[in-house]
Amino acid sequence: MINITEAFRNLIEQAEKEKSNDIYKLKTISFSMPFILIGIDLITKERRIYIDITNEDWNEDQWQSFPKWKGVSITNEYFEKIGPLKEKHFLIIAQDELNSEEIFEKLLQSLVDHILFIEDQSLFTVIYGVLDRWHNFFRYRSNKRLSLEEQMGLFGELYYINNWLEKFADDPPLIIDSWKGPTRHRIDFVKNNIGIEIKTVSPKIQHGIRISNETQLELSNVIQKIYLYVLKIEDTQSDGLSIQDLINSIREKLIKRSQTSLVRFNDLLFELYILDDVYNDICFYIHNAETYEVKENFPKITSSELPVGVSNVSYIIDLSHCIDYKVETENVYFSKES
Repeated sequence: MINITEAFRNLIEQAEKEKSNDIYKLKTISFSMPFILIGIDLITKERRIYIDITNEDWNEDQWQSFPKWKGVSITNEYFEKIGPLKEKHFLIIAQDELNSEEIFEKLLQSLVDHILFIEDQSLFTVIYGVLDRWHNFFRYRSNKRLSLEEQMGLFGELYYINNWLEKFADDPPLIIDSWKGPTRHRIDFVKNNIGIEIKTVSPKIQHGIRISNETQLELSNVIQKIYLYVLKIEDTQSDGLSIQDLINSIREKLIKRSQTSLVRFNDLLFELYILDDVYNDICFYIHNAETYEVKENFPKITSSELPVGVSNVSYIIDLSHCIDYKVETENVYFSKES
């Protein structure tokens, strides 16, 4: 996988070693179709990426549909010669002075990863999709961090993914496709009519688990079995793992097994507005994990039990009354054969 940040760093270091009078430096980072180059202004340090669209036939409506926002410019230009390439038409995405290098490089990393590893989509669809997601990120992201409760919830889902990848080290990482939490599905993980709902609780606060609404634990023809995976954790300043630790661990595993799954994983984090190095200051110490199977008589509230006009009911389940529904935790780790 191409590391965009490293590629730009090498480009700058190469220019400094050569001590030339050039004010602009180019480097080809992909010789497969489409050709991709990066460029940097050695004075302003503003970055650019050049994507070969010589064989594309985009109409005016497509060109006009590309999102536009401060900090990023999107243009196209024909070059008789650029780097080692001749007579090429390029889409150019450039950083301007309003955008930080770090954020812009993350955008370019996402763009390159999708172009190289996402198949069965046209080049225009891939580029538009990435730019649109980043446009929405800049428009709607909040400067507020996730609350501690939200961080605990995300930690639990990432912990489950990381454990799954360790338990099924030789299997395709299908767990990433099963992760529905970031897409606001009622169940965190779904595969083959089985749902896994991850709940994290802090023993020093409460022993019960909060259910967000009356549909979350409903059994149906689509989800015929539901497991509650309850992770008891405690936030600390040093002991345990941080959210960033788990993200790094998952990426290390995916990069060796499936580049496509890695891109998908990063997309799902982006859906949650999670950027690197934001959630590395709080660690979570794991006390233990318990698992419960949600059967028909499991203590819960469902939509069929509510009076007409009542909805969006949240409630807490006291796990001390659920002993009869407790199962082996291994039950929640289903492989590709499940």
